[in-house]
Amino acid sequence: MIVSVNGVKKEVPEGSRIRDILNGEPYSEGSILAVSRAGEEILSETDEYEIVTQKGSFNIRLNGTIFAEKWKKLKDDIVGVGIRWGTNKILAVGSFPSDLPVDRERHDYMRYDCFFSLGGFDNRSTYMMIARINHTAGYGVNDGIFGKVTKGRHILNSLDEDDSIMAINPVVVNTIEKNSFVTSDVDIILENGMAIETYIHVKLNKNSPVSCEQFLVVAENGTIEITDKTSTYAANSSRLNVSLVKEETAVRNEGIVNVRNEGNGAGRIYFYNSKRQVSPNHTVIGTITTGSELLRLSPKGSKVTIRSTPQRIMTIGMTQRDAAEFLKNLGIAQSRTGLESDDSIVVEQEPELTMEISEEVETFGRQKELIAVWELNDKESPKTTNYIRRLTGLDYKKVGTLKVFFTYPGMPMVTFEGNVSQASTLLPEATFERMSNKGEIGVTNMSRPGKGTIGIRLEPSSEFGPTGEEKYGTNNAGIMMSDLETFLKDLRDGDLVYIREFESGDEKAEHKAGDLKVDEEEFNFVSHKPPAGPFV
Repeated sequence: MIVSVNGVKKEVPEGSRIRDILNGEPYSEGSILAVSRAGEEILSETDEYEIVTQKGSFNIRLNGTIFAEKWKKLKDDIVGVGIRWGTNKILAVGSFPSDLPVDRERHDYMRYDCFFSLGGFDNRSTYMMIARINHTAGYGVNDGIFGKVTKGRHILNSLDEDDSIMAINPVVVNTIEKNSFVTSDVDIILENGMAIETYIHVKLNKNSPVSCEQFLVVAENGTIEITDKTSTYAANSSRLNVSLVKEETAVRNEGIVNVRNEGNGAGRIYFYNSKRQVSPNHTVIGTITTGSELLRLSPKGSKVTIRSTPQRIMTIGMTQRDAAEFLKNLGIAQSRTGLESDDSIVVEQEPELTMEISEEVETFGRQKELIAVWELNDKESPKTTNYIRRLTGLDYKKVGTLKVFFTYPGMPMVTFEGNVSQASTLLPEATFERMSNKGEIGVTNMSRPGKGTIGIRLEPSSEFGPTGEEKYGTNNAGIMMSDLETFLKDLRDGDLVYIREFESGDEKAEHKAGDLKVDEEEFNFVSHKPPAGPFV
């Protein structure tokens, strides 16, 4: 028995199930697959008709109106009728009788429109008219338009009163009707001739590195959700309102993948299944090479397996050793900077954008204990934690960055620079109505002039939050899980700090001085500034 799996024919035993052919194929458990049974050839008529004359043929496409239905009933009466006359405005074929009602109003006609006319406002003398130019006139019928000439338009200029309508033939199309559907049931028994698509593959566009990175971030776990679906496209809206740049644009043909680069919904990913015109707000990021049927059939809310060429190249959060192995497998050289030991953590990489990487990646390492661990309060403060992730880069990489705004020995808090623009809509959320405890993290909300400022409380307070504002002006963002004293050692205004989110297996510090001894000569962080991230 022969089946096709992602475009490759395979021989499988009778009684095999879909799960039996998944080994070695790109597929994430629980995502949907496209299944197509062998199709049958079908001949079907269209709303297009071939008009045969002595000078050649032209085609008319009907418009679905009541006049189109009337023309279908009259077409046998039109066969054999001659060309009556022609002017610079119209070509007239007739006459023949009809039961069309009389109308004496003037109407607009566009070039190549096909419509009825009544000679002398008498339906016993009905004509089939073809407009040669755009014009307005009264032809005795209430517009009477039933279609438009679509092919063979050059024939119209050669027709004269010696010619006639020799035949009217419906245009027939030959199609293959497939019985196709999507399913997540991998126990379906395979049939001979079946075609299975397990994933969507996208070949990325090197001319759009920033928008490609947006796609790679969303699809990094190997699946993508279809959050929006129309007759034109399927889309994912899981990571919106990111700051992107305008890159390559083009006509949005079938199989093209775009990312909206500006406006409402910036960051939305579009997979097109029909043509749309070029838009400056839509960046072309790639082309679908596998899985077009899976994409076409995927309903809103479904999860599909997705792969890309290239895959995302992101080492931040790995150890220097793991980063070396990861890059080696991709044929990319590693250049270690900062702390170069195998167990140090990569906190930056250059280039950061996958599509800008060619032969080498610089990985900047730091001691694990010097990366602050935060547990963010998503349940009570989802908008605030989203702000922090966007500001620090934690929404697209494992280790984020912040710059110290103000710290001073004896100060009950340390504050970090925020983004006033991003915080301008940060409403009060889980404000500090109780005691503000040591180690708690807060963000000044939009009610205060210092909106967007991030702070960590170093001493408990019943009056002020972690940014030094009144408690109603500060949103609870989470808590510092790693040792505060280690984190604060030699910290100065303008210093760059690195943070990561709390993970299973991490332990919460008791916020007392540890035994860690930092040798400043071992690190070169004081004057170091990281490269700007792609999502500002």
